[in-house]
Amino acid sequence: MSDDLPPDAILQNRPDATPAADNAPQSSPAPQAEPCLPDGLGLSVEDVRALLAKKHNLAVPVDDPLLMMVTIQNAFLGAQTQLQKRHEKALAAFMGEQTATYMSGVEKSVSELRKTLSDVTINGIRDAASDFAATLSGFKTTLYICTAIIGLSALLNVAVFILKAVQDV
Repeated sequence: MSDDLPPDAILQNRPDATPAADNAPQSSPAPQAEPCLPDGLGLSVEDVRALLAKKHNLAVPVDDPLLMMVTIQNAFLGAQTQLQKRHEKALAAFMGEQTATYMSGVEKSVSELRKTLSDVTINGIRDAASDFAATLSGFKTTLYICTAIIGLSALLNVAVFILKAVQDV
């Protein structure tokens, strides 16, 4: 709505409004109007009559066919509200299903990724251990050769010292 909302006197028949005694009409007391819609949407016929009287200085009788539009519009508001609630429920159910589908897909992808990473890590460790074992095997062979060379060198040194000692005697 706009800034041209009805004053408190127009809304005096609304159940959620506070009565304004200063602005109340002094003629016959108007019957307490029930809201047209249970959630308080819409204007009552009395509210519309008071608004028309205030804005246009025009008294509209209770049986004027123009006031049927109030009933029609309030019925439309009620039907629209029900339709909107149905759409909200359907949208919530749809979004719930889509979220569940998305979450199961994410969980599946994470599980596959975890398995792949585990396999990659295990295979990587196996490959590294295999390479390490092959390298150690190469080092072992080299170590045996070096030990044999050192042993032969030591024997050769001893033989040289013995021969030199024999020659000097």
